Amino acid sequence: IIITHKLNEVAYVADKITVIRDGSTIETIDNKNRDIDEDRIIKGMVGREISNRFPKREGVKIGEINMEVDNWSVRHPLYPERMVVNNVSLNVRKGEVVGIYGLMGAGRTELAMSIFGQSYGILTSGTLKLNGQEIKLKKTPTDAIRHKIAYVTEDRKGNGLVLSQSIKVNTTLANLDAVSSRLVIDKDKEYQVADEYKDKLKTKTPTVEQLVGNLSGGNQQKVLLAKWMFAEPDIMLLDEPTRGIDVGAKYEIYCIINDLAAAGKCVVLISSELPEVLGMSDRIYIMNASKIIGEMKASEASQEKIMAEILKSGRGD
Repeated sequence: IIITHKLNEVAYVADKITVIRDGSTIETIDNKNRDIDEDRIIKGMVGREISNRFPKREGVKIGEINMEVDNWSVRHPLYPERMVVNNVSLNVRKGEVVGIYGLMGAGRTELAMSIFGQSYGILTSGTLKLNGQEIKLKKTPTDAIRHKIAYVTEDRKGNGLVLSQSIKVNTTLANLDAVSSRLVIDKDKEYQVADEYKDKLKTKTPTVEQLVGNLSGGNQQKVLLAKWMFAEPDIMLLDEPTRGIDVGAKYEIYCIINDLAAAGKCVVLISSELPEVLGMSDRIYIMNASKIIGEMKASEASQEKIMAEILKSGRGD
């Protein structure tokens, strides 16, 4: 029995495919002949056909460079001799979605977390520029938030959300100053903000008083995004934003990413799913063994080209 959201795996190995939605069995599909494709499984999962799994971003004007990272290096917190990010340089423009793709252990998460107030690693070196000005962040995420940088963690249950607290509490955690006065939280304002984001992101819940731990993975991810959107960042570092959620919820997250770009935000999308990086990005950086080994426009990239770059770098070509 294989339980997964990775539809290509299911279509390839399963003899029978059972689709479960909202706690009920929707259908069981015979796949003995391996003739069931991903689109057929998606139809069962969301109750309708999705003609385009990645919504198109239309009318977005990509502006000037907002974030620039130069010669960025980070060492492992326990093993200082090990370089987890090695001399990385990249930039992101306003209204642009920049994908970072690499295999497990390439250093993508370490890069994002170290930019976010050096919340990972030691002996960090290099320069970080925002709007052309070099910024010296203190070694704290709080300072990164003050400089309008947000990091949406890949581990929403462990690091992103307080599962024992309500949607209302989680939504405002990264920007408590906006819902408080003289260190006292305005409960009515907190509720109002959370309710607005519930409607904006279409979070499925009867009330924002609901505990986050009781929500589905997709709705937990929406609460995590709401938390950082309420912090009003200029730069969103999204680390595996669709991990462990179904294809219908993924589509909704993709629409939110497009909305962020349309609002002029810089979006960095880190993902292990190559089709997702290709379908959502304007430009793609390829990472391997703690280094940036290539950069491509998404319009010119393909799965074959990206994997060829990784294999080439692994051979030392």
